[in-house]
Order: sequence, then structure tokens, then C-alpha cells
Amino acid sequence: MRAESARLTFPEGRKVLLTVGPGGVGKTTVAAALGLSAAAQGKKVIVVTIDPSRRLAQALGLADRSASEVVTVPGSEALGEPLDCLLLDTRAVFDAIVRGYSKSEEAARTMLDNRIYQATVQYLGGALEYAAIARVHMLVSEGKYDLIVLDTPPTANAIDFLEAPGRIGELLNNPAAKFLATSSRLSMRFLGLASSMMMKVLEAMGGGQFIGELGAFLGEFGSALGEFQRRAGDVAQLLVSSSTGVVLATSSNDFSVREAKAFLDVLRDRGLHVDGVVLNRVDPALAPLAHDSVLREAFGDALGADALQRAVEVYDDARAQSERSRKVREDLDHSYPGLPVCTVERMSPPPSGLESLAEMGANITAVRSSATRST
Repeated sequence: MRAESARLTFPEGRKVLLTVGPGGVGKTTVAAALGLSAAAQGKKVIVVTIDPSRRLAQALGLADRSASEVVTVPGSEALGEPLDCLLLDTRAVFDAIVRGYSKSEEAARTMLDNRIYQATVQYLGGALEYAAIARVHMLVSEGKYDLIVLDTPPTANAIDFLEAPGRIGELLNNPAAKFLATSSRLSMRFLGLASSMMMKVLEAMGGGQFIGELGAFLGEFGSALGEFQRRAGDVAQLLVSSSTGVVLATSSNDFSVREAKAFLDVLRDRGLHVDGVVLNRVDPALAPLAHDSVLREAFGDALGADALQRAVEVYDDARAQSERSRKVREDLDHSYPGLPVCTVERMSPPPSGLESLAEMGANITAVRSSATRST
């Protein structure tokens, strides 16, 4: 017997909701739907997302907007409390930390214009993941929102997201990094750059401007280093605090389910609070077809033997997919007893407009928006 789809509920005191899971399962859509559901309850909500699809960006009012700009979703006030959205920008997060904690405005400007700093932000491993949760931490500190929903970064290995604060913290806490950041003159000597021969070689490779930028980076980064370290610790604590919950989104294909189950185990091992699973894009249950002789009698003359056979094969494939979805749901229920699993049937086209997203959120949480209640 097929289990009824659960509805997700969230404990009092949840301030942050992370949507996690494999790529390509509609994770961003789930985050938007959860945000609209919370806004329908009268909460002040912001959804922080990363590179949403074109259709979803348009639905959420993010198209043609600055990546660091908070946007109130047009039309969301008709569904409940107006919903805010923010398209995450790694550089904007790092720049905000540098501006806020450099020793002077001039030092901050020097750092922001430094090519080595710019490359560090772009290519440092874990930078995007760190920036995502650091931005959420900033929003929590501001206290403006009742709930912050984060669509987590689309990493090839979702564990990178959980490890990013620790990796950044370890990097910045490295004694060599601290030593190099204390003084540009001392650092230049330590690196052997003070010798005229080494200087000439480096100038030939990158020019004198490169040497100057390296010295400025090593000198000025020290003033902001402490804040990056502190935030790395704070965001790691935020992930496991009772104010943060996790919703795992996945689909019913075998690869996504295996990855989702592995990630669920990691989440629990790391002490995060998992509020439920959204099994997205589930094919509806289909009844078995009538006997071939009945089908031929009913449709054979109209379709012909070949067309009827193709129609039967398509239906059988759809029914097999539906059966796989049922087994996935049973497997999740068996593997994680007590964990709510909400199934969301496949929609074609996928939900993109506000009303369809609000309806999806209502189905996940059983909270009806004003638009849904009026229909």
C-alpha cells in the first residue's frame, strides 16, 4: 500500500532553512516554493538563491537585476507577506567583509582593486560555499527577516558546502598565512623577493606592478583576516544550531536517490537538523492496462496495430517510472523512519509562475496562500 505524502512542518525558532540535494532535481524551485509558503503565513522571508533558471528568475523578479541587490518579488504581496529574493554573488560577500573590517577606507579600496585578491575570491576552493552561508549569517545578524531560505550552491559534491567554513577557517588560521599577512616588507623578505635578482625575474614574468600588488595584498589582507576567521567559526556554528533546519530535495531516479541518501547520513552525522525530504517530479500512479484483446477491440480500428503497440509501450514505460517512484518513497520511509517525505508530482511545464510556485509550497507544507484559498 502506498504511503500518503507527508507535509513538512518546522519547529518554532527556525530562522534559517537550507535546501540541499543533488543537482538537477528542482532544488531552487523547492526553495522558492518554501519561501512563498512561509510568506503566506505572514512571515517576513527572503530566499537567497544561486543562478536560478531563466524562467524561475523571471518569476521571482531576479531577471536583469544586480547580483547583490535584494529584490521584492513583484506580485508576491497578493499571496501573503511580500517575498524578498537575493541572487548570491561571491565577490559581493567577500567585498562587504573587506569594507567592513579593513583598517581604513583607503586600505579597503586598495584590497578590492588588487588583482591577487580578485583571483583569490574567484578561484579559492570553497569560496562560493563559504560566501553563501556567510551571507545568510549577515542576514541573521541584521534581524530583518523571520525566515531565510538558502538554495545551496550547485556543487558537484554537496559535502563541499558543509566543509567550506572549516576549510576557509583552516586556510586563514594557517601560521604561514598569518605570517605572510603581517607585513608586506617582512613577507617580501621571507619569500626571497627582496633580492635584486629575484625581483628582476619576477618583474620580467609579471612586471613591477605584480610585485607591488603582491606586497599590498600580503600587507592589507591581515587587517581583514581576523574577521574572515571569526565568520568561518560563526557560520559553522550556525549550521548546527537549532535555528537552522534542512530540507533535502531529490527526484526518484536511481542516481539522485543514492546521492540523497548518502547526504542525509552525512547531515545527521554532522549534527544538522533535517526537517524533511521533498521527493520532487514524481510520476503519478497508473493503473494496469486492459488485456490486449480489449484494447484492440476498442482502439485497433482507429489507431492501427503499429500505433496501438507504440501507445501501449509508452504507457508501460510511464507506469514503470511511477512504480520506481513508489519504491523510492518506500525505501526512504524504511531507511529513515520518522523523517517526513513529501512527494510532489511532476508538472509539465515545471512550476515557474508565482501561483504555481505558491501551490507547490502549499502542497509541501499544507499552508494555503491567500490566492490558493480563494480558488
